[in-house]
Amino acid sequence: MATTASVAFRLYLLLLLLPSGWSPAGWADAHSLSYNFTITHLPRSGQRWCEVQGQVDQKNFLSYDCGTDKVLAGGRLEEQLNATDAWERQLKMLREVGRRLRLELAGIELEDFTPSGPVTLQARMSCECEADGHRNASWEFSVNGQKFLLFDSNNRKWTVVLAGARQMKQKWEEDRKLTQHLEKLSVGDCGSWLQDFSMCRERQEPTAPPSEPTDTAQPISVATTVSPWGLLILLSFILYVIYI
Repeated sequence: MATTASVAFRLYLLLLLLPSGWSPAGWADAHSLSYNFTITHLPRSGQRWCEVQGQVDQKNFLSYDCGTDKVLAGGRLEEQLNATDAWERQLKMLREVGRRLRLELAGIELEDFTPSGPVTLQARMSCECEADGHRNASWEFSVNGQKFLLFDSNNRKWTVVLAGARQMKQKWEEDRKLTQHLEKLSVGDCGSWLQDFSMCRERQEPTAPPSEPTDTAQPISVATTVSPWGLLILLSFILYVIYI
């Protein structure tokens, strides 16, 4: 009769035999969604004061003028989602965020930092879902290309990147409405659209043409018909019956 320790050791060996890519989430891929805002305080004649670039999995899918509510460029994803409620809610959110960032830009003061040219605020909102199902969301703020603050939406933590941004950190940190709003947008809205947009993008990916049928029957692979974790449970049960 095998001891409990020996059975546990066999289970450990089974875990080692599982390929590293296998996961209980069903081999889910990681996906990301981001929006890059560019807000110009005093735009020149003909210059847009608010522009947004949207990316799904680091691939552009949207270029949007949030000042005039005009889609400048879109891809196949935009064509597929254009008439959906999610797409319209997204554009409405982008317009509202653009207006809010414009108000915040007027009050941004950084110590020992003098921007050259028109003052612009860049804000990057991003959310991602890792292969194991863990979700992350964040904001990144820059002035004229100089990054100065980061906001981790998961724990509502502000991080100073530029030494002269300590006062701005304190100002925005104490603005509870702003903090809650940023968290809601990046964790809630962005996370919801990430699921919708990434699923649509997956349906657009080209698939390999079906192989020609052959007269010889091919054996069915266990790996393609049985979940790896289901297989592990089955083997564990067999060991339990045999050795306990």
